[in-house]
This record gives sequence, C-alpha cells and structure tokens, in this order.
Amino acid sequence: MLLASSTYLVVTKFFAQQATPAVIESSSIEKSSKQSVIETSQTTHSSTSSTQQSSEVQIQLDPSGLLANAEQVYYGVYYFKNNQELSSHNSAPTVSASVIKVFIMEYAFTKANPTEIVQGKSLNEWIIPMIQQSDNEATNVLIEHFGMETLNQFFQAQGYRDTRVERKMLDNVARSQGKENYTSLNDCMIFLKKLYQQRENYPQSTMLEIMKGQTVRTKIPSKLAGEITVANKTGELDNAENDIGLVLTEDNPFALVVLTKNMTSVAGIRNAIGDFALAATQNN
Repeated sequence: MLLASSTYLVVTKFFAQQATPAVIESSSIEKSSKQSVIETSQTTHSSTSSTQQSSEVQIQLDPSGLLANAEQVYYGVYYFKNNQELSSHNSAPTVSASVIKVFIMEYAFTKANPTEIVQGKSLNEWIIPMIQQSDNEATNVLIEHFGMETLNQFFQAQGYRDTRVERKMLDNVARSQGKENYTSLNDCMIFLKKLYQQRENYPQSTMLEIMKGQTVRTKIPSKLAGEITVANKTGELDNAENDIGLVLTEDNPFALVVLTKNMTSVAGIRNAIGDFALAATQNN
C-alpha cells in the first residue's frame, strides 16, 4: 500500500507537469528431456571514414528448463545495446492472463485522461494497483469503462495483432463459454521495445515508472541481484504462467518475454523463468 501510494504521488506530480497527448500459424515447442541451446548471431557494422567493417557476435541461452516444465513455451530476449535478439520463433496467440493489463494501461495513458474520475477514483488510481498488485477489480473497472471493442481496436491499431480482450478478469462463466484474453510473443516484444525506446517520453515514461514498482517478483526478478532494476508484469492462470519485462542492467539492458501454457509444474516453471532471466544477464 505504501509503495502504491508513493508511486501515485510521483505519477500525479508528473501529470501536473505534462499535457495529456493526443491466418497466423500456431506452433509450439514441446517439452524435451534433452538439453537444447539456442543461438543467434548478428553482423554489426562500424565505419571508419568511408570504410565499413563487420564482425559476427554470438550469444547463447539454454531454454531446456523452460521446456521441461510446460507443454508450450514462447520466449524472446532483445538486447538494446547491440540490437541482438534470441527467440523461440514460434509466436502465436496464447492465453495472456494478467499480462493483458499492460496493454490496457497503454490505452489508458494514450487515449484517456488519467485524472478522469471513474467510480470515485481517478483512472490513475485504478491503473497503478492493476499493474503493481495485479488488482483484478481495478482491471475490470477499466475494461467496463473503456469497452472491450474499443480496447481491441486500439490494440490492432498499435500493431498488436494477437492481443485481444474477450472477458473480464476472473469471469469463469465467460471462460466456460470459450472466451479468453490473448497476446503473443511478438506483441509483448513490440510493447517492451516501445516502452524502452520511448522511455524519455510520455506516456512510456510514466508506464515504465509504474512497472518498476511491481510487487509480484516470483519469476523474472526472482534470482537477479537486488541492484538490477526490473519493470515487469506477470500473468497466472490454471493453465498459464507468464512474465514480460525490461531488465535494466547497466551494461546491456534487455527486454524479456516468457509465455507458457499447460505447465507440468508451477514451481518448476517459475524457477525456470528466474534461471532464464539470470542467464540472460550473464550475456552482457
């Protein structure tokens, strides 16, 4: 509560100084008992006078821990310093769980007035707990206020091809009817890249500060050194364990997405996501 209140004061002060601005093929990686190492390479170019020189840089990450703990795994890492990317290359619509909340937050800060009062609170007072404590009530207030179709039209306009809201949070009746909220590896990576690359500008600057105050730290941040800032958003359901975020290391900050479905072990997949994030920092 103190963290959320503190963040609210910082963000509220920020608003006082700012004007409000105006057929996918589905695939999955099956779990494997064998160790699997993925590699990616990129040719980087530097120029001295008019001469260009190139060198190949390779980075490696082992996803076997992820694959051993879930039937479907979608993962990606993007290093901003050298524009290097690792990916499972299998992006497809998958259950978003609470990761959908970052996209709702983007709509709120891009299209709405954060000081608008809804059910006795400002939009900003709903947004902060929605992200930092993954508050489902706050999310449902915003979904109802904005409307699902309005949100979905915005997602498509932003290039989030696979992201869609079909139900409110904890709506088990809608789930039983086959309605679900979706996102994908590609959409989450687009969001995170934009969040980092436009971090000096509103609304990404505000969204980043809110995500830095995340209190759910059971996955990506769980094994990282305390001095490393992480801005993340988790998602959990009976069939999904997700986490996406920015790992803001001093030498080489990166975006990380891990989306999973049909886990064989909840504790195992959370531990594996923590290990994967830690390994990603060691490529710096």
